[in-house]
Amino acid sequence: MIMCYYIGIQDLVANALIELVDNNKEGKVSFKELNEYGAKVLDVLNEKGERAVLVLSRDYTNRFIHNCTEYFEIESHDDEKYVCLKEGITTDKLRDVFRSYTTYQVLQAFVDAKSLEVLGITA
Repeated sequence: MIMCYYIGIQDLVANALIELVDNNKEGKVSFKELNEYGAKVLDVLNEKGERAVLVLSRDYTNRFIHNCTEYFEIESHDDEKYVCLKEGITTDKLRDVFRSYTTYQVLQAFVDAKSLEVLGITA
């Protein structure tokens, strides 16, 4: 049986922000960067023979924005929209909430050097 992983925007946002903040970068990520990060995560999974799908529809994204206001906020700067970590939310909290159900294979793809490079993080 072939597994297929479904990766939602909340997974991309949380994992991108965990890595950015833990690598002394700003606690915000643009939607453009999220799309590139997600595409690279899929590439990494595909290289390892894993199947995955990004779930980033407008409806799903709008639900994410509505349901995750405890952790994130949306800001606009220079015609670009960003998802920002709310003040007082730590990467440990994000790990507890968003990584607890993530499979090992998907987590490895989120933290792979090729995926992190898209976010400006080099090993």
